[in-house]
Amino acid sequence: MFFWNRKQEPTSPQTLSKEPEVFNALGLNDLLHYIKREIGVDLFAKNSIIETKLRLFCERKEIYSFRKLFETLQHDKELRQELIDLVTVNETYFYREESQLELAITFALQIPHVKILCAPCASGEEVYSLSMMMQERGRMPNDFSITGIDINSEAIDKAKNASFSERSLHKLDERLKERYFIKDERSYKVKSTYFTSVDFKKVNIFEHDFLALGNFDIIFSRNMLIYFDDDFRLKTIERFASLLKSEGKLFLGHADIIPENRFFTKYTENRLSYYVKKG
Repeated sequence: MFFWNRKQEPTSPQTLSKEPEVFNALGLNDLLHYIKREIGVDLFAKNSIIETKLRLFCERKEIYSFRKLFETLQHDKELRQELIDLVTVNETYFYREESQLELAITFALQIPHVKILCAPCASGEEVYSLSMMMQERGRMPNDFSITGIDINSEAIDKAKNASFSERSLHKLDERLKERYFIKDERSYKVKSTYFTSVDFKKVNIFEHDFLALGNFDIIFSRNMLIYFDDDFRLKTIERFASLLKSEGKLFLGHADIIPENRFFTKYTENRLSYYVKKG
């Protein structure tokens, strides 16, 4: 933003009384279809809640109709990313669903230089948790790699910054905190020397960049599919299958449901479910 340092003419009372813009709500459905088409998130069921959220977003941008927002998104990449960040906020914490993480680590330790993908990775807690668990089980950072991707640019920035609140670490004991973090007055910063094998990238799973990530032994995708309909769920797991190596394993959130498909076989161990890529 630029601030002009110039003398202005006195403003008349008539100018000050300019009528405020009236918001026009037409075009909301087109906007929701656009969001679903671009990132797979189905917000139609949350119509009333998301309408308020999107309206406030528009007004902050001095856009006074959903139609105008939809039109502007077609050519404004920065605005598009801000909208994506708005509707994909996800809060998580270290060692979330620890038993599922432990099961994945058990598989990972059987594979030399195992490669793990977390999609989406939110602000990085899952990625750092998996790295810590690998090291706690004796695997050195140069013998595994973990990639975290997310469509939310703010989440990726936070993951790379690697500074977390005490609330995010509430499941960790003091020994883990002291080994892997540096504490300051307001947060815990990860010790970078322990996490040379982790990487974060802003990637949309429905775009070509996703397929260019390489091949992985294990994919984590927890609590994303719940926002998709069956068509997008099937499209997502097909893309996961294209990145997984033969017999690679896919871990989903407990609420994530996938339709019948030809890509994966479901297994359950001690009430924990995972999917194995069909050969």
